[in-house]
Amino acid sequence: MLKLLLALSMGAFCVSPVYAAEIHPPSLSCLAAAAPARCEKLRKDFTAAYALAHKGDHGAQVTVAFCLSTGCRGAVIIDKVAACSWHIVIANSGAATVIDGSNLKDTCRPMTEEQKAAARALSHDLVRKIYNRPVAVADQM
Repeated sequence: MLKLLLALSMGAFCVSPVYAAEIHPPSLSCLAAAAPARCEKLRKDFTAAYALAHKGDHGAQVTVAFCLSTGCRGAVIIDKVAACSWHIVIANSGAATVIDGSNLKDTCRPMTEEQKAAARALSHDLVRKIYNRPVAVADQM
């Protein structure tokens, strides 16, 4: 019985936030924020951008990647792997700029190989869902 409980508890800790982020936007509660009204606005803006990003909106994808990377002043859970995956999606959008390429490198290069692999896997899924094609842009990490 103890082994079963240990296995179940380890399974709960091993769930990747990257895949959880795909189901629901990783926003935080703003109740404990220093400026709750501002935090709530940022959280709502992120949630709206998250929905648009999944529809292929380039600006929304940039916002999602930025917020996942920085936390948007505490309104969003920082998830570097998800941020990197969104930068890869942006690179494959057909609307990427030089700044987008720089953001991809700055976000993804410092990560471990395991994190990069997780970001690649998530970005492949996102590109297929959003653009209905495989990832085309070569790996810039």
